[in-house]
Amino acid sequence: MFKPYIFAHRGAMGYCIENTIPCFKKAVEMGAGIETDFQLTNDKELVCFHDNFIKVDSMSYDLKKFTLEELKNIKFQDARKIPTAKELFSTFKKNNDYLRYSCDIRGKKAGFRLIDIAKDYKIFEKIEITERKLFNLSSLRKYDKNVKLVYTLQEHIAKINNNTVNFERLHDLKIETINIICWRANFKNFKEIIGNGFKCYVWGVNRKSRMERILRMRYYDEKVDSIYTDYPDTLINLRNEISY
Repeated sequence: MFKPYIFAHRGAMGYCIENTIPCFKKAVEMGAGIETDFQLTNDKELVCFHDNFIKVDSMSYDLKKFTLEELKNIKFQDARKIPTAKELFSTFKKNNDYLRYSCDIRGKKAGFRLIDIAKDYKIFEKIEITERKLFNLSSLRKYDKNVKLVYTLQEHIAKINNNTVNFERLHDLKIETINIICWRANFKNFKEIIGNGFKCYVWGVNRKSRMERILRMRYYDEKVDSIYTDYPDTLINLRNEISY
């Protein structure tokens, strides 16, 4: 019986320091998949970190200007350790039969590197790359015809229709899924996504009332396919209580 897949946003970040190995471990222990952010360092190492800039001694610096060694030597105020993609995939090697990774990327080159690493670790079929920019999605599709791509819709788009979303282009790129922010996840938008032949993901789902509403959303037999949350244990418990 189908139940929406739950991705832990940057790990179970409602409980711990985001995008760190301990936070990812907590998410997996709760039964969720891993959502994280990937970007390249100055020496082309792929690391898990969300923001474009990091703060060091009250100054902001572009992460891509640091080498991996320099990043590893930074003493962050929250004592975090920034993991590499390789460290992440190595940590969960024993879980790779069932664990899925949703991957935000900072630029197409980060996406290319992610694809290569995922193949090296034999988890290519377990990753999906989410991206807002169609030209980056196009580049990724050219780089690999089989990589799973997810189109994340810009939050300012209130009404999903043929005027606001290029459905034809998404089909041309063999993109099967549209990912929307939780406050745009109303029935009309959900119906448009499903009616145009796509699966629907919803991100930013952290309030219990919103979790329940999205879990119960239906259009004929179709349901929301995957949900992103900072609190995967709460969402998984709710999901398991609802009859599908």
